Amino acid sequence: MELNQAQILHWLGQFLWPFLRITGLMLTAPLLGSQMLPAMIKAIFAAAFALALAGWLPHLPPYPSDPFAAIGMGLTQIAFGAAMGMVMQLVVGAIASVGEIAGLSMSLSFAELELRGATGDTPVLYDIMSWAGLIGFMACGGVEWLFSALYHSFDQGVGLPGPGAWGGYAQLGGLLISSAVALSLPVIAIALCINLTVGLATVFAPQLNLLSIGFPLLILGGLWVLTQSVFYIGHGLPGLMQSGMRAVGALLHG
Repeated sequence: MELNQAQILHWLGQFLWPFLRITGLMLTAPLLGSQMLPAMIKAIFAAAFALALAGWLPHLPPYPSDPFAAIGMGLTQIAFGAAMGMVMQLVVGAIASVGEIAGLSMSLSFAELELRGATGDTPVLYDIMSWAGLIGFMACGGVEWLFSALYHSFDQGVGLPGPGAWGGYAQLGGLLISSAVALSLPVIAIALCINLTVGLATVFAPQLNLLSIGFPLLILGGLWVLTQSVFYIGHGLPGLMQSGMRAVGALLHG
């Protein structure tokens, strides 16, 4: 069997473009981009999935002989995969923001943990809700859906989508922030009621100050309402996932 340069470049493109796009996805996607997964495991998984896609995507362009064109196409694949993973990272971050907003409302933001993979200390409630969002992401089949979307992303070739496809991607951030505030509204409401009650009580009984009465009531009442609201957060997660899927779909068909 005699191989020529064109055949080798074709095989290299069949493997390299999916591999780079998967690498970009694993840089930003929830769970896949976690530092708790060893880099060797990520590399082996990306290579195995790229080899599987190489047999199913015969229409991919070959590796260009021009080095500058090869670098440009490689960066394009990494950027596309990273954009897809960032969408779902925003969805999980919206659930984690519920814990941070609730912690700020109930004066529990001073309780922090030093976590592996974090650049600094993170609030306890943020960490708890982040794990809740990650578990919900996996329970909704987010990982499988991401790899399915990555496979279909090659239907439009190996280039980036047009400018119109990025509009929904940009609007997704505002939607997720408003969703996080809406999901944390019960805690904000109970915190406001407790603050008003303690403030009125201190007028008639100054010994019932914020430090001795307000903080315990805020923390206990906020935690109770937050635990009762977890079920509603679970119902809201599929809607957030669908919003993220629509944003990724706009990228795929842009």
